[in-house]
Amino acid sequence: MYAFVLVLHLFVCLGLVSVVLLQSGKGGGLAGGAFGGSAQTVFGGRGATDFMTRATMVLGTAFFLTSLALALLSSGQGPAGRSVIQEQAKRASSTATSPPGSEPPPPAPGGSRPATGLTPAPSTAAPTLPNTSAPPPAPKTPGGK
Repeated sequence: MYAFVLVLHLFVCLGLVSVVLLQSGKGGGLAGGAFGGSAQTVFGGRGATDFMTRATMVLGTAFFLTSLALALLSSGQGPAGRSVIQEQAKRASSTATSPPGSEPPPPAPGGSRPATGLTPAPSTAAPTLPNTSAPPPAPKTPGGK
């Protein structure tokens, strides 16, 4: 179903682009009336809707509907329909409710410790400072002075 709607959407897109590019300019809007457009725009640029205008409206509606259908079809896909945050919350609640004598949860893939969602505490060792008891020697100037 998803593949059919996707192919239909692609055809609608190509048709919409083609119809829009094939339309002739109407000369309407502010630029037509303010900068010497034709007399039709002053008295109304709306004539009888021809084939291209009607095709644009139909293809635009079809584009909207196929886009909406693709969004709805793709939102239901996924492993369990849950987010990563919900999965972590489920794991945290299952480890918190385990009895004291039970085994710890298996280690996380690619790591040696279980995924708890907590970051390790920073080390409390003070950084060592360089020896500042003697000032550095003065730079030598050219000429030996």
